Amino acid sequence: MLMPEEVDNRKTLYAKPKSLVRELVQKLFLKLLFKLFSKKSIFYKNKIKNIMNRSAFYIYLYLAVTYLKLKYPLYYSLPAKQIYALYITIKFLEILKKQKIDFFLLGGTLLGAVRQESFAGRPSDIDLGIRREDLQKFIDAFPLLIKSGVKNIKEDKEKNRIQILFPCLLMDIAIYEKKTLEKKKIWIGEKGNETWFGERESLENKLFANTFPAVDLENLIPIKVYGRQFMAPANPEIYLEKRYGKNWKIPDKKQFFWNKNKFSSQKVNKTKSCKLK
Repeated sequence: MLMPEEVDNRKTLYAKPKSLVRELVQKLFLKLLFKLFSKKSIFYKNKIKNIMNRSAFYIYLYLAVTYLKLKYPLYYSLPAKQIYALYITIKFLEILKKQKIDFFLLGGTLLGAVRQESFAGRPSDIDLGIRREDLQKFIDAFPLLIKSGVKNIKEDKEKNRIQILFPCLLMDIAIYEKKTLEKKKIWIGEKGNETWFGERESLENKLFANTFPAVDLENLIPIKVYGRQFMAPANPEIYLEKRYGKNWKIPDKKQFFWNKNKFSSQKVNKTKSCKLK
C-alpha cells in the first residue's frame, strides 16, 4: 500500500502500447512462472521485471552513446549520460521548432549551464519551462513527439508540469503562470518546491523558489551549453541562489566542465570557501 506522500497524482496522456509479440511472450512467461513458483510468483515477477528493465535501459543507452560519439566527434569526451541528454534535448527542441514555443532551461539543467556550460552530474532528466500561454501549442504538438518515439506523456496538474519520457531520459516541463503578488507581476512555476535559501526580504522570494519577475521570462537570454545555444530566464543567478543557496557556484561533488576556465575559477572559489570555514 502506498503512503500518502507516494501517491502518484499524474495523469497519463499517452503510453506507448506494447508490441503484440512482447505481450504474448510476457503472458506465456507469467504462466510458466506461476506454475513453477505459485507462492512467490509475484515476488519473482517484480524482481525479473526490474532486472529486464535495467538491462534494456543500459543496453539501449550504451548503443545510443556509441553511435552518438561516432557521429559527433566534438562530444567524444562527454560522459555517456551527458552526450545522450544533449542529443535528446536538441532533438526535442528541433521537433517543436515550428510551433515557436519559448522553452527555457530550469533547475539543475540551468545550474549546470550557468556554472559549467554543461549538464550537472549524470542527468536522468532535463528541466525546461514554458509560459502558460504556450501550453496549448505544446499539447497540440504531442503527436509529433509520439511519432518520434516518446514512450510516455504525463500531466501533473497539482505541480503544474508535464513529463515527456523518451527512452532513457525524462523531459520535465514546468508551466509558469503570471500572478500578481505584493502589487508586482511575477511568474510562478512548479508548486510543491517552495524552499528558500536567499536573504532578500520580499514575500515573493520567501514563498517561492520557483518565481521570476515578469521581465525575466518575457525577455529570455541565450546561454551556451556544450557550445550550443539554448534559452534561459534573464538574471538566472538570482533564481539559482533561491533554488540552491549562496554557494550554488561551487559543486558539492565531481562535475564535468565543458568550459575549463570556469572549472579553474570554481577551484579558487572552493579554496576560499574552505579558508573562511
